[in-house]
Amino acid sequence: MAALCRTRAVAAESHFLRAFLFSRPCRGSGTESGSGSESAGSTESGTRPGGFASALERHSELQRKAELGRIRGSLKNAESFAAMLRHSPLIQMGPAKDKLVIGRIFHIVENDLYIDFGGKFHCVCKRPEVDGEKYLVGTRVRLRLLDLELTSRFLGATTDTTILEADAVLLGLQDGKDPKSREDPREK
Repeated sequence: MAALCRTRAVAAESHFLRAFLFSRPCRGSGTESGSGSESAGSTESGTRPGGFASALERHSELQRKAELGRIRGSLKNAESFAAMLRHSPLIQMGPAKDKLVIGRIFHIVENDLYIDFGGKFHCVCKRPEVDGEKYLVGTRVRLRLLDLELTSRFLGATTDTTILEADAVLLGLQDGKDPKSREDPREK
């Protein structure tokens, strides 16, 4: 019986598993039958670790596979976070003040147009008095950004408070560059 336990421990690659198997007395062959008795005809190759030892072996094997995957994956894609951030569109844009962007109206409440322009937050602009009926949900508009996030520190506060909106000025409708909304006058 002791020879069987030593064989199982030598076959295991985990140091913790070896220590566990040597520190615990072997109660049986480790087969699925819970009788604890060993048949005379069984061999060492037919036995399997049971319970905790089996789970630990599977866990150790999964950890080895994951570690090999990380090593192989890191060799393929060696771009650092700093490099990815440096090449991101947000950083490439530079300061947001006075940038001209194209946005899309995604919600309208009375005369307030909620416009998504691809920033962290959307902006809210008033519907113009002239041609206001042309500003519908899904319409693409031109904006001049003033600030990407409206924040302020109130009197007595130690942290900034944000209203989760950007600040922008509505310049008008985008000039027919959207192929979906553009109609060819020759077809009529």
